[in-house]
Amino acid sequence: MIKNKKKIIILAFTIMFMNGVVNNIRGQVGPYIMDDFGLNYSRLGFLLSFISIGAMLVFFISGKLIEKFGLIKLLFYGVLYNTLTLAAVYLSINYYTLLVSFFFLGSGITLLNILAVNLTSISYSEKRAKMINLLHLFYGAGGIIAPYFVTSVLKLGFSWNYSFLFSIILLVIIFFESNSASLPDLEAQGEKVMKTTSELLQDKKVILFSLIMFFQVGVEFSIVTWLAPFLKDAQSRTDLTVSFYLSLFFITFTLGRFIGSLVVEKFNYFNFLIATSGTAALMIAAALIGGRNLTFLIPVSGLFLAVQVPTLQAAILDSFGSSGIKVVGFSQTAGMIGLTVLSNWLVGFINDFIAIEAGFLFLVIILFAAITITYYLKNITEKNKAD
Repeated sequence: MIKNKKKIIILAFTIMFMNGVVNNIRGQVGPYIMDDFGLNYSRLGFLLSFISIGAMLVFFISGKLIEKFGLIKLLFYGVLYNTLTLAAVYLSINYYTLLVSFFFLGSGITLLNILAVNLTSISYSEKRAKMINLLHLFYGAGGIIAPYFVTSVLKLGFSWNYSFLFSIILLVIIFFESNSASLPDLEAQGEKVMKTTSELLQDKKVILFSLIMFFQVGVEFSIVTWLAPFLKDAQSRTDLTVSFYLSLFFITFTLGRFIGSLVVEKFNYFNFLIATSGTAALMIAAALIGGRNLTFLIPVSGLFLAVQVPTLQAAILDSFGSSGIKVVGFSQTAGMIGLTVLSNWLVGFINDFIAIEAGFLFLVIILFAAITITYYLKNITEKNKAD
């Protein structure tokens, strides 16, 4: 029996809130980084991609790290490591030092992310989908705070890099919360034998789950990264309006995860993913066709995009048992590749050489690709159950 489950889940929620704040500062500071270092969209995308590259590394080896070091040591190392990386971003003096700092930042916040998912999965195995949706809700809450946090920092006369420095206070809170939770009991509960990487990668379902995550994370972070430049350059919106639209995305994102936590167990996971992805794609398409008056549909699509990642994670953890956290790591690695290749590189390239509106049209195509793969995975899963 795991003690202090409430303290453990509060710790996990705080970790995910910190992830939401730090990981989404980029959407607001992107234009200021472009101004400071004289970057175009492509070079900004390349710079931000190093957050994803750092994340990919940790996601891929996360299962092995947990096996080797355990939750307690990794959490302590993670807090210390993130403190140093946030300070490094603040101290970066040029494009290349910032690029390296973003790589370490991506690996640091991802380590804490995977620990939060594992804490939740072990503590609430019977209500896994509900609790993982609630966990990701706090990521959305951090995303709501992030643009206003950055705006407040700028209005107080600080430069954009202080947004990262001031985020260290969240790590201090996480450190004190971890000392009051019963992590030794939890760690013992989670010690089970995992399948090897080679065994898991031979399973077709692992590949399909990873492909879906590749597309969904790519779309999610494309909106986070490129909505501000779209509003500023294509529609000449003010900083306050940009902050509002970014916050609206995370408000609907957070609401979507709250609603998802209430209803996800009532539906077939795959049908749920298909329906919500399709709705989000149609909303983004309608916003592009309708112009300025329907732009609000892009951030409102967060209501339906929000349930994709946590529902996929819950399905993976249910499907693969004790090896589930490894498969989550593999799929999230694919998601970070999607973030890097689709969101940062490819959409940035489309924005530069065609138009920023074309970049958002590309997101609609990506979502329909994800729907197709989800439908295929559903058929395979149902066939295996029938056999």
